[in-house]
Amino acid sequence: MVKSIYILSFALFLVLMTSCSEETEESKKIVLAKVNKVELYRSEVLHSMPDDISSEDSLTFVKNYIDQWVQEQVVYQKALEVLPDESKDVDYQLEKYKRSLLIFTYEQFYIQDRLDTIVPMAEIEEFYNNNLKDFALRDYIVKVVYAKYTDITPELDKVKGWYKLKTEDDWINLQSHANLYGVKFYNDTTNWIFFDDVLKEIPLTDINKASFIRNKKSITFEEEGKVYFLNIIDSRLQDDVSPLEFEKDRIKGILLNIRMNELRKKLKTELYNDAQKAQIINIYK
Repeated sequence: MVKSIYILSFALFLVLMTSCSEETEESKKIVLAKVNKVELYRSEVLHSMPDDISSEDSLTFVKNYIDQWVQEQVVYQKALEVLPDESKDVDYQLEKYKRSLLIFTYEQFYIQDRLDTIVPMAEIEEFYNNNLKDFALRDYIVKVVYAKYTDITPELDKVKGWYKLKTEDDWINLQSHANLYGVKFYNDTTNWIFFDDVLKEIPLTDINKASFIRNKKSITFEEEGKVYFLNIIDSRLQDDVSPLEFEKDRIKGILLNIRMNELRKKLKTELYNDAQKAQIINIYK
């Protein structure tokens, strides 16, 4: 089927690197590739090329564009040759896709103009309390403070007392010291994080997560020239009910999605009723 395929030469690469402002009617007709009688013109490739692309990247872009075009043409032309006529009639599918795309675009326009994106905390709490069974944790989550130092850091003996956070002064001293000397310091005790994310920073190996979280509220150890401090402030185990603070953003998204679906239904109902009033609907039996 494929009688000829042109391969782009280096000279044509150089031609493509000229700016679009220098294009002439003659240069637009330069053929860069050909599969049977179908030709790829320089103007098509230039039209698709990003404006801010470098000279080096433009060569790669052109080569990839031509390679992809040739591959698509080979498959497309084979499809035209082999497929029966009824399979090649895609007008219905294209019309259906166009209809679906326009409906979706109009729905989005309608929703964006009417959607109230403010979700009161009381509404979030109500949804959470009414659907507790849907908020079982799939993993372990914690509120933690952890710090990582080199083993030559000064006052590490004091850090061993501070990181347990028994007093307000411990908190102040740890923050000051970790911000000054720490290789890594995490002290957000208001938000839940996955325990696996903590393990990416604190190399605890060969542990039973559930047992460790239950029994080791604070731990310090040294490994490969680094000293680690970990204090688990609060925790939830796998299969526990996930705390509201951890789920509130997800719940907000669920509630907004419910509102969007209600607006879609409202739009369809309004337009259907309007069409009935205008007597433009005819159903033939």
